[in-house]
Amino acid sequence: MERSYDFTLPEEYQRAELPKYELSYPIRNAQERHWISPDNCISEQTFDGRYGYLYYYEFWMEKEEIIPVYTTLGDLHLTYSLQSSSPIRQCHEIHNFVMDFIEGRGAYLYLAKGEYRLTIPQGHHILVGFILDAGLFRPPANRHFNFLQQLVTAKKEQSLRSDKSVTFRVGEVTKRQLQLLFSKINPNILDNEYMLLKHLIFLIQLSRFKLLTDNQGRLIDQARSLLQIMILHQGAKVRLSDVAAVLLKSRDRINEEHKKQYAYTFHDYRNQLLLGFIASIIVGNEKLATTAEECGFSSINELHKFIKNQTGLTPLTFKQQQENVGNDPSSKNDLQEPPS
Repeated sequence: MERSYDFTLPEEYQRAELPKYELSYPIRNAQERHWISPDNCISEQTFDGRYGYLYYYEFWMEKEEIIPVYTTLGDLHLTYSLQSSSPIRQCHEIHNFVMDFIEGRGAYLYLAKGEYRLTIPQGHHILVGFILDAGLFRPPANRHFNFLQQLVTAKKEQSLRSDKSVTFRVGEVTKRQLQLLFSKINPNILDNEYMLLKHLIFLIQLSRFKLLTDNQGRLIDQARSLLQIMILHQGAKVRLSDVAAVLLKSRDRINEEHKKQYAYTFHDYRNQLLLGFIASIIVGNEKLATTAEECGFSSINELHKFIKNQTGLTPLTFKQQQENVGNDPSSKNDLQEPPS
């Protein structure tokens, strides 16, 4: 995607080869720019991907600064304020648009073409965002993102008015996912775009979950839904403590609720989902090492141990079983029961 924005810093800012301070979240293979003034330091990291343009700004400010930002095209943004001693404010006075980037909160934005003012207060701030391809939300997938339809429509129609979603929590799970993405970006490998898209989809799904479930529905239904999302994107790397952290509940509380409702543990449900995920992957791969990697295991031995514990079968026998199952729904139902 092309960069659709730029800004002009006051004359006292000078370009620097390296940042004055160490970046909190370095991004592998990113394009970097750094500026220093007598009072402030600003660092930019960007990466141009097919489905999302990644941008990262870190500010070390001894005094408040107002920076004009120019957008040449209306775009859809997913933003995260990872650190901020006080909110960064972006506004467009003509459109009566104001967005406060508050630490630990994220939001979706549609930023119309035009000039904005970005007010960066004194302190240390980190702002991360993606310019998104609106095609990610085309039918039929868009029915799961009704809360974004107003912004997606504004992007497609190039509306002259900016808009925003409600904000959502940004916790440790999101931060770790961003750091993982930052460490893996590599334009020199063939599957870089696939990897970037996979991580971006998980971040979008995670934000959707938070926007739609905050203070809504039963705890255990939320926990199961979130675990399903995480298994599909992280496989064996999923930690039940991460589910608990997103829901702001203890792991013991979630397990207690799950046993009360379903008569087996939340960990057993995790294993059930993971086994089903492996079953959906293993048939299409010639090598078990590929399946192990795609399913989040650190080695073939870990994959072997998991399948053996859950089914009593070796991975090769389990693979043959799945090939025999084919598209028979009655056979697939065998994977729906948790281990006894």
